[in-house]
Amino acid sequence: TVGLLLTNTFAQQRNAAVWERALQEKPRFLDTLKELVSIESGSSDPAGLSRVADLIAARLGALGGVVRQVAPPADMVRFQNTPAQPGNSVVAQFRGSGTKRILLLAHMDTVYRPGMLGQQPFRIDGDRAYGLGIADNKQGVALLLHTVSMVKALSSRFGLMTVLFTADEEVSSP
Repeated sequence: TVGLLLTNTFAQQRNAAVWERALQEKPRFLDTLKELVSIESGSSDPAGLSRVADLIAARLGALGGVVRQVAPPADMVRFQNTPAQPGNSVVAQFRGSGTKRILLLAHMDTVYRPGMLGQQPFRIDGDRAYGLGIADNKQGVALLLHTVSMVKALSSRFGLMTVLFTADEEVSSP
């Protein structure tokens, strides 16, 4: 009963404009999620990480961000599993009319073995999406891309919104 009461209270307090925009974004979010899951991007896969970084950079640029890809520094901390060539990070900045700063961040790399994607491709079953890397962290990447889209569509009251996607959460992070 308490759960139903809280759920009902939240639903009544929900911002209608945000909710409507989220509903509009849902099909595009699922398309983005499918596209991301369909790219193998293991921590030691420079080609896959580059494809994901390029996709993210293009999406953020299309949203009006000042985007750059940043190569890891030569003197970064390395662990036993840090690849010889870690992937680039993607950084985008968006300016608004306000003073508040927003930082959104996620990582692009996954840990499953190359070739597993063919055995477990993206699929939707009912109200759930499945695929390698969804929980770690393809859905996080897709969510941030569409959060930026929503924030930009609904308000410019932020001062600076910075979005950072790293390629090396699993193996060190400069």
